[in-house]
Amino acid sequence: MLRVMSIFERDLKSSIRDNMLLYMMIIPLLLAFGLKLFIPSANTLTVKFAIDKSLDKEVIETFKKYGEVELYDNKDKIIQRVNKMDDIAGITLNEKGLLEAVIEGNEQKETPGMAKMIIKNINRNDKGDINFIISNIGYKMSPVASIGSASLIIVSIMLGGMIIGFNIIEEKENSTLNALTVSPMNRKEFIVGKSIIGVIIPIIQSLLMLWILDLFHVNIFMILVLIISSSLIAIVLGFLIGVLSNNQIAGIANMKGLMILVSASILGAVLLDSSKHFLLYWSPLYWSFMGLHGAILEIITWSKLGINVLGTLITTNIIFLVAKKKIRKGLS
Repeated sequence: MLRVMSIFERDLKSSIRDNMLLYMMIIPLLLAFGLKLFIPSANTLTVKFAIDKSLDKEVIETFKKYGEVELYDNKDKIIQRVNKMDDIAGITLNEKGLLEAVIEGNEQKETPGMAKMIIKNINRNDKGDINFIISNIGYKMSPVASIGSASLIIVSIMLGGMIIGFNIIEEKENSTLNALTVSPMNRKEFIVGKSIIGVIIPIIQSLLMLWILDLFHVNIFMILVLIISSSLIAIVLGFLIGVLSNNQIAGIANMKGLMILVSASILGAVLLDSSKHFLLYWSPLYWSFMGLHGAILEIITWSKLGINVLGTLITTNIIFLVAKKKIRKGLS
């Protein structure tokens, strides 16, 4: 245990001494401050309405006077549109023929308020023949806050893996990896010691980011479970970057490729229709992001979280089995 902790202590000092690694440790916090400043600006967006095209043309024209209008064939498609990340109110008729405003629940108050006001105006013009209700189908947080914070935690986790990779590159440049074969330390102790920083740093960063973004009311235990399980893929990829890169320049190039994987997983989870999410099941980061997003929105159960953790672990294990020989050879 002392040998393992000595590796962690040496890596931590090296990361603080190396400006680039120190930057990796600080940048998620700076991004969190930037996100917090950006969130209020989302309030200035134009009010938008997703309207059932079967409604009277006069009703549709009335909504066009107040904002942007998108027409859809039925209520299901309107709900799919409302569930996307931007603010929009759905307008349709319910089973009783009442005019209904469908909201996700995380919109700024202007969006449902505007829909309610317009429907009241329509009622007055039609002498009360049309009534309305507000149907809340979901969440209570801005999409910018929920998606942005989950994305930042994923970035923090992956940067933890990159720190591992660059510390291994430094070991290679200093030829200290060769000394491992003649030292009393075995390979397992070396791997565990190198991996600790890839778990501790993301946990600290994520807790600080949640505090910065005023999200400490979420279930922290769920967040910690997801961070720890997600850190495994970061550790695997960190070791892979370390053994494949002969110097820091090569490490940066490999890091860029890794960030493409991160971006693709997050963007796919956000932009793709839920019916097409199976295209992302291969990515551990998809499972991690979906779990974190649900935990931050406080809509995920422990059983559902368990599915996300299991998906992360299974896909991580597959990637590890593929990369195992390469990592072992690089450390020998």
